[in-house]
Amino acid sequence: MIEFVNVVKKYPNGTVAINELSFSVDDGEVVFIHGKTDSGKTTLRKLMLLEERVTSGDIYFDDIPISRIRTGKIYRHRRKIGVVFRESRLFVHKTLYDNLIFVLRAVDYRGKALKERARKLLELAGLWEERKKYPEMLTPTERQRAEIARALATDPKIIIADEPTASLDTKGGLEILGMLMKLNSEGKTVIIFTKDEELSQQFGKRMITLDFGEVVSDTAPTVSEKEETENSETEYNTENEPSEETKDDVDGSEK
Repeated sequence: MIEFVNVVKKYPNGTVAINELSFSVDDGEVVFIHGKTDSGKTTLRKLMLLEERVTSGDIYFDDIPISRIRTGKIYRHRRKIGVVFRESRLFVHKTLYDNLIFVLRAVDYRGKALKERARKLLELAGLWEERKKYPEMLTPTERQRAEIARALATDPKIIIADEPTASLDTKGGLEILGMLMKLNSEGKTVIIFTKDEELSQQFGKRMITLDFGEVVSDTAPTVSEKEETENSETEYNTENEPSEETKDDVDGSEK
């Protein structure tokens, strides 16, 4: 579980980006965090990844207050979280396969396990046939699928997606959301930051709306919305299932 308890983030210039924010996200849940520019979404994401520290209150991951995590141990915390950014983080001078190999080496994969993991992630994203391509040769949707594969390198419990559909058309956006929902059905907790209220409502999951760093609404999906989501997940699974031919510690103790 992720729990936000009276979280405040105030900057030295006096700006209060997050103000007494409290809510929780259960294991295996999908939550859309919706808000306009300057609503606090970006600050909230940075606080979760320990790119910023809370001014007061705390954020708990599995009952561990992350404010107690020492700087030298932050990498352990971040390995529990896969991040899909709006802008591509792929290396333009590396092929898609080499991009995955680079990230996997950074998290200590070696030898046969390294190659097997890279192949598994690319197959999961439906990109094994494109493995020798460079990022600029991919479509926007393919690049975003590659970003999801990259985010899964550490086999994280949590996926954070920051405006994952912003640069895509409607079809591509639904495809990426379908992929995220499939990961959720496999046990991942998924948190999606978005400005697109209609898209989050259409997909039928819980939506938390922020404004000036405060929660102004927290709505659960209706039964019909849940059914629509299941249909979208089924469509993604059918279109992106790999063919048979391609198958072959956080230090939180200090006070």
